[in-house]
Amino acid sequence: MSARESWYPNLNGFGEKSLYDLTFKVPPPNVVISIGKLEGQTSEAGYAVFHWVTPAPVAIAGFNYGRYKKMDYPDDITHYEISGYYLTELPSSLKPYQNSAFLSNMAPAAMTKFALDQARAQMQVCTQFFGRAPYNNVYITEQPNFSFGQSWPNLVYLPISAYIDSTQRWLLFGHIDTNFTGFVQEVTPHEVAHQWFGHGVGWASYHDQWLSEGFAEFAAGLFLQKAVGEKWQKDYLDFWERQRVRILKKNNYGVSPNDAGPLWMGLRLDSPNSEQAYQGVTYSKGAYILLMLRSLMYDEPGATNRDQGFIDMMHDFIESHRDSPASTESFKAIAEKHITKQMDLQKNGRLDWFFNEWVYGTEIPRYGFKYTLQPDEGGKTKVHVELTQSEVDENFAMFVPIFADYGNGMVRLGQLGIVGNATRVVDFTLEHKPKKVALNAYKDVLER
Repeated sequence: MSARESWYPNLNGFGEKSLYDLTFKVPPPNVVISIGKLEGQTSEAGYAVFHWVTPAPVAIAGFNYGRYKKMDYPDDITHYEISGYYLTELPSSLKPYQNSAFLSNMAPAAMTKFALDQARAQMQVCTQFFGRAPYNNVYITEQPNFSFGQSWPNLVYLPISAYIDSTQRWLLFGHIDTNFTGFVQEVTPHEVAHQWFGHGVGWASYHDQWLSEGFAEFAAGLFLQKAVGEKWQKDYLDFWERQRVRILKKNNYGVSPNDAGPLWMGLRLDSPNSEQAYQGVTYSKGAYILLMLRSLMYDEPGATNRDQGFIDMMHDFIESHRDSPASTESFKAIAEKHITKQMDLQKNGRLDWFFNEWVYGTEIPRYGFKYTLQPDEGGKTKVHVELTQSEVDENFAMFVPIFADYGNGMVRLGQLGIVGNATRVVDFTLEHKPKKVALNAYKDVLER
């Protein structure tokens, strides 16, 4: 049996849930970290025995195995019980570098604390935006794979690269690898978010797996905005630019992931001419769709919490699917329960227009933006803007956010609606003169 292969009888993977009672016998000093809760640890005939039991039915079972040390990391805000498991020795892939200056001083406990700090912060962000996680215990474990993470019910595998700091990675690669730096930034919050999307809420069919992978990817972006401090803008914008490139970048055959077909096709997007289409569309476009819904639901200035409408929708989605898998249409129904007046373009309480464009379609708009500023009475400023939308059909509609910079970063003013290949001219007045006016400054809308 190799890592991550099927190791127990099952009929339908994520399609069914069961209770698990698992007993592992291993040679000491190895330990086993499993899904569920550790109910007992004994010894038998020279073996260490670990007994793990799931308190609630789960869809899949996994475990990690090795000479792990444990570090508890309490959360006084959410009260989840978070623990980290780390190895004191380097994996075989990094053994050739163990005497080098840049890995010999690697501090596993310190790096585990960093990973646990990220995990705890993401648990807090996700709890605020999506509701309570389905499990009170979460175990964060190191694995020797360098560029692969995976999430199980209350058990997360993180790659060894997540435990190596940026200086060590630079010395290891001999250069700054921006794509890999992005992966390291994303992997912990993405895998932790699967406790909600994938395990808390499953998916009904391959058509709907974007509700797991795309939503977890969106949550990684949310982490970069909400959990890294005041100077979040660059990493956040870089994250969404990576998603945009993953969706639109053409391969050697001249085919981009988005060209391969609509999001709803799932695994069928991959072909000999579009081998990365599933990844680019299910993860990145799926994430962007949730980001755009958040943008559409964003409240006007003055609201206590401008994200409250989106938060209410996501809490409803999680609670409505704790006992049944989600489909694209069931998520759409939840979104329609929380539709805003502006989003109700067809005046029928439905979001057919949005889902037809972004989930069941492949069109992605290109935007042009011009503006002028003129002084007005009382020290106010008149703003004249021209918004152009192109490379879409005549019925393609979208609301694009507009921002002003008064010297302390971008402030969202509102949204401009536009339909088809058209130019819209709008005039409005601001109380103070901005340094700059910008369209889609935080990449809330997917564009070419």
